[in-house]
Amino acid sequence: MADLIKIAAVGIIAAVCVLLLKDTRSDIAFLIGLAGGILILLSVIEYFTRFFSFLDNLIAAAGLDGGIIKTLVKIVGVGYLTEFSAGIVEDSGSKSLADKISLGGKLVILVMTVPIIKALFDLITGLLN
Repeated sequence: MADLIKIAAVGIIAAVCVLLLKDTRSDIAFLIGLAGGILILLSVIEYFTRFFSFLDNLIAAAGLDGGIIKTLVKIVGVGYLTEFSAGIVEDSGSKSLADKISLGGKLVILVMTVPIIKALFDLITGLLN
């Protein structure tokens, strides 16, 4: 709970600073927004580490193919990174570039799903035979 309060406080303080400086010093406002986002990301790294450790233990205990699960986690990571990057670029005033980042992220995700679709197809054909 304390981590969530810390994340929210950093976000609110950064947002207020950006609002106050946006009209007079847009360059500094952008850097403050970027720094706030980076601080928030750095504060949640421990949660990602815990999640990946849990996921590895779950895969080992269940005897599952870790490749598919790891691909799914990578897809989620690409989604978050794309959203974060596009948000920063859009906040800096370049909506069209942010849209291109979003499109690129969606295409990367589409390509990353091919092995999962193939594994699913192989599973279905194996069940039918």
